[in-house]
Amino acid sequence: MKIGNPKLKELKKDINYMKNKNLIGIDLGGTKVRVGIVSGEKYSVIGDTIRFDSFDCKTGDELIKRIADNINLLLKNNNHSKADIKGVGIGSPGPLDPFSGTILETLNMKIMRNYPLKKKLEEEIGLDVFVDNDANAFGLGEQKAGKAKGKKHVIVATLGTGYGLAYILNGAIVHGATGTATEIGRNVYRDGIYEDYISGRGLASIHNKLHNELLEPIDISKGAFAGDTKCKKTFVEFGKHLAFTLVPIINMLDPEILVIGGSISANWELFSPSLDKTIRENIFELPSKNIVIEKSELGEFATLIGAASLVEMETIY
Repeated sequence: MKIGNPKLKELKKDINYMKNKNLIGIDLGGTKVRVGIVSGEKYSVIGDTIRFDSFDCKTGDELIKRIADNINLLLKNNNHSKADIKGVGIGSPGPLDPFSGTILETLNMKIMRNYPLKKKLEEEIGLDVFVDNDANAFGLGEQKAGKAKGKKHVIVATLGTGYGLAYILNGAIVHGATGTATEIGRNVYRDGIYEDYISGRGLASIHNKLHNELLEPIDISKGAFAGDTKCKKTFVEFGKHLAFTLVPIINMLDPEILVIGGSISANWELFSPSLDKTIRENIFELPSKNIVIEKSELGEFATLIGAASLVEMETIY
């Protein structure tokens, strides 16, 4: 009669226990931070999240202390302990080194430049910490639990203050040799770079070039939804510019799906028709018929969920 190896049974029990542990996701921004508990099985947010300010922190260490304090508060509010958590994942402004968890010369958080985020938070919180670019985390979130769930070849673009892009291959982020793959915002484009067109300031610039009129992005959005023809035309042009920045990527990588997120995606109905049409007219026939182009499903929780799933990332590209 075979009874098996008792040590092996205990090992399997430990492995299954670890798989059932939940995760903590952190969406780290230049002004705000959100922390939440995420199911390691369903990649859904559990209970209430906490959102707090980061803009008034004077040093990286001060911000780390605030994050740790809010993680402890999050656990308490949701009846969890550290023993219930497998690890912590952070989606942070880049550029950064995802392999060491070090923030590099980021533009959006001066206090975190050249800062060993992973090491410092691990020392403060006593849990394993994993760090990646916020656009990558957003993309991973959509692939794990959003519009791109289950897809193998996924491109996700985030449109807001800047222009972020992620390529998810077989459920893992493609990082490149130095961790900066798909950082396309600084690519040369027309009379500037991509972000001069594909960002909030880019939207305002397009409007000014078309109509010789200075408007804030929020006012262009309000005007377009109210039926203003000039503002509507601005979003049509924005969709075309976005398409032309994505066409080379799509032709090179041949994704199944393109997901668009970020604050500007709230105007999806205003720019998506020109985006879709321009992309399909400028890529090969078969991918033109095949590619799905969608708005983000998870919205503000995509980065949180994707960051949490970094804890369980098995493949690094």
